[in-house]
Amino acid sequence: MRLVPIVALAFVLSGCSLFGSKDGTEPMELVDFEPTIDVDRLWQRDVGAGQGAGFTTLTPAFAENLVYTVDYQGELTALDRMTGKVAWKRDLDEPIAGGVGLGADQLLLGSDEGEIVALTLDSGEELWRTPLSGEVTSVPAGNADVVAVQTLDGRLNVLNAESGELLWFYDNPPPKLTLRGRPTPVLTDSAVYAGFANGRLMAFNPQNGLILWEQRVGLPKGRSDLEKMVDIHATPLLQDGILYVGGFQSRLMAITRATGRPLWSADASIHQPVWMSAGELFVATEQSAVVAYNAASGAEIWKNEQMLRRQLIGPVVVGGYIAVADEEGYIHFMDRSDGSFVDRLRIDSSGTRAPMWSDGERLYVLANDGTFAAYTIDD
Repeated sequence: MRLVPIVALAFVLSGCSLFGSKDGTEPMELVDFEPTIDVDRLWQRDVGAGQGAGFTTLTPAFAENLVYTVDYQGELTALDRMTGKVAWKRDLDEPIAGGVGLGADQLLLGSDEGEIVALTLDSGEELWRTPLSGEVTSVPAGNADVVAVQTLDGRLNVLNAESGELLWFYDNPPPKLTLRGRPTPVLTDSAVYAGFANGRLMAFNPQNGLILWEQRVGLPKGRSDLEKMVDIHATPLLQDGILYVGGFQSRLMAITRATGRPLWSADASIHQPVWMSAGELFVATEQSAVVAYNAASGAEIWKNEQMLRRQLIGPVVVGGYIAVADEEGYIHFMDRSDGSFVDRLRIDSSGTRAPMWSDGERLYVLANDGTFAAYTIDD
């Protein structure tokens, strides 16, 4: 019963361009500009059938030398990050709903059937699998001790990393209407941090599930179920002891890791991960404005509203510039000082849903059809 409104909302959020008439809900047309940098494609590979026809967001995982991708049918591929050369492949022969996560010497995947599976990094051989209470739509996270993952029914599950045994769980039933998918828990040696669909960010003891603190990021407002949505959908960013977290139809906040005390907040509607670089936060809002904030104070530095309703993915920082991608497969590069456009290219017309990633020098982008590419900037 709950899947109907979840899927319906995903259609609303991602489908503005499905309507032919220009009524103010269609994606903003792209503006012309003179490119001032050159973006070079380092390599491009086909890594399977992609995201499929549903609303999965199968995110690659990046290790020191390799990047791991999986498609919705279960084709797992390990690529050399520098060259794109295939290191190995394995067909898991089962539908996958949660993207690739990394543990300590483990790959972690969530299946359509509600199982979490741990695999070896060097070949993809199965180590263990554990059935959970619902579909695994988040990317699992792991360290040497535990693995943490959220399921679509609102449960946070924490397992023993070596055996897959369920150690404890926390139930946080979602509201009637939510965004599809759940954020990845953030793990440290002393805490598990998890955001929920009711707008709460919570910290737990990883060994026994004891609640350490909780903080309200979003407070439901309005009368309808849609107006009351305050999902924490994007994975919180932990940097220098501070958690940066945003909520749908709520706020962007900086919160102390140790106590959950808020340092600042800014009104924003966010369901994409934020990126931090050199003391600045870069955010794509729910309406696809790109905003830069001072990470220490939350003060807005600049805002680019020239891509509204284009369902942006990102932003990330690469080569000193900001990159975002949109539902039509365009990758937009912006000057980080003011948000002005400096270049644009297209990876594939199927668009992008998986978050992009950058090591600072190279940008990695996965298109919905399974096209995977790496780019670098020559300015």
